[in-house]
Amino acid sequence: MRLILILAALCVAGLANLAVWSLPNRPIPLDPPPGGKLRSVSFAPFRDGQSPLTQVFPSVAQIEEDLAALAPQVAGIRTYTSLEGLEVVPELARKHGLQVTMGAWLSSKTTKNEAEIASLIDLANRYPDVITRVIVGNEVLLRRELTPEQVTGYIDRVKAAVKQPVSYADVWEWWLKYPQIADHVDYLTIHLLPYWEDVPAGVAGATERIRSSYRTIAQRFPGKPILVGETGWPTAGRSRGAAVPGLVNKATFVNGFVRMAEQEGFDYNVIEAFDQGWKAKLEGTVGGHWGLYGSDRVAKFSLAGPVVETRDWPRLFAVSSGLAVVVLAGLALTRRRLPGSGWAAVILLAQALSTLYVHAVHAAFHGKHYWQDTALAAVMLALTAVLALSVLLAAHRALSTGGLAREPLAGLYHPRPALSRIETAGRWSAVALGAMALVWALLIVFDGRYRDFPNPYLLIPAVGLLALGAVRAARRPLGTVARDAYGIAALFRPAVPVADAPARCLCGAVRRMPVESILAAGLLLGAVLTLLAEGFVPLESLIHGQLPFLEALHEVDWTLPNWEAIGWAVLQAVLAVPFAAGVLAARR
Repeated sequence: MRLILILAALCVAGLANLAVWSLPNRPIPLDPPPGGKLRSVSFAPFRDGQSPLTQVFPSVAQIEEDLAALAPQVAGIRTYTSLEGLEVVPELARKHGLQVTMGAWLSSKTTKNEAEIASLIDLANRYPDVITRVIVGNEVLLRRELTPEQVTGYIDRVKAAVKQPVSYADVWEWWLKYPQIADHVDYLTIHLLPYWEDVPAGVAGATERIRSSYRTIAQRFPGKPILVGETGWPTAGRSRGAAVPGLVNKATFVNGFVRMAEQEGFDYNVIEAFDQGWKAKLEGTVGGHWGLYGSDRVAKFSLAGPVVETRDWPRLFAVSSGLAVVVLAGLALTRRRLPGSGWAAVILLAQALSTLYVHAVHAAFHGKHYWQDTALAAVMLALTAVLALSVLLAAHRALSTGGLAREPLAGLYHPRPALSRIETAGRWSAVALGAMALVWALLIVFDGRYRDFPNPYLLIPAVGLLALGAVRAARRPLGTVARDAYGIAALFRPAVPVADAPARCLCGAVRRMPVESILAAGLLLGAVLTLLAEGFVPLESLIHGQLPFLEALHEVDWTLPNWEAIGWAVLQAVLAVPFAAGVLAARR
């Protein structure tokens, strides 16, 4: 019977692990886009280590390599600057049969603006057959770096010097805010990014949102040609309301948008050709993952499908299964005898924690471009590894004995018999992760626009501590309360604390649990604030957005919550359990 239970648990664990990796990664079919090619894509050829921030720019050979890769897929490209090494783009684009929408980057730096304008005029006049239109400035009004009068001054200077149609580019609402700009341009360049809207739209409703916004601009400026200068979807980063980044979501969005554009006759440019890792410095993980190609120049998906969210999921499945087997082999070497039901529980827990850990590693290092992000990910992964191992050892020990002993209740700092290394490591890694979760929760609530949710890291402590508490509660001595088995101070010891008469002789030490109290109350408060700030729509975007607050609130679709934010709130509440359990036991 014992062997049958163990084999059954192994089969269930393996099949569950296979389902976790395979089901979200089933191929999603897509029909080929009409026309075969995209009309235009944003082109910034910066590679890892290169950026306008560091003033390290791509070589001519690298630029040509990128254009050659794009030529079979797109008909044209859009640049945002006429400097920074992109002066060679028109000549190379001609070689590969690409048309160019050339841009000049405007900012508050007057000297740089003059150089941009001069280069744009020169290139437009030298390559009239390649540069079919120009754009003077990109979202400079949105960034509040120039006034409308300054922008129109630059536009007028370029219009007087080139023969191509001239435009300015900004988010679509800004054309309504500064309609006077339209009198100075030949066509309007509007940015339609449902992910970044004040009330973000999910993929399912994104094309209709774009159609509605486009028609609003067309009605406001009748007879003026319109270019959708930016539209796209991120493949990594945090969710905003109903807008969820992802590879399948991006492929679905691009495919759906192109079809709608053909139906409506929209002229468009998709953002962007290649992932730009340097943008993560400005906009977090999501900022560096808008490309059709990764920073490694590998296409993320085929426009004709099928699309798989994580193509290397078989390897991740194999690694997580192998890790669980190694951990179980190590536990078997401890020579503690477990009943079949005990081994079944340990097998399932080991596989669950191994799967979550591999998922966290994959998420942590997927798209990290800066040392501080990598360092934080490494610290979180180290803590979760220590905690996962401590949980498994403690659960294995609890299940191998006839039952747990009783001991007086004490807090984290109360003097008591020396703990083993694994007990100490498990306890303080749990406290450290709880403290980091609290800080992260406050940052998400008060400064979360470009900050990722830490769900992959904190699933392990949430699941592990709750599972260990459940094991200890099932093995607790008669006469003890199940809740006390979850308390953080003794969660990794072979005994269940009891708040009885002997405990009260500890001179009041039990009554004072500052660490437990702060983390329990803080995490529960953080869960509530997370739901308010991110549960359905980013609250900061409603407060600081373009629409009046009540009108924006009316636009929210309450049937489409931010499931990542809700998951983060649930994780905070679960992480509060071991800290709250100790405090409640002491008060009893």
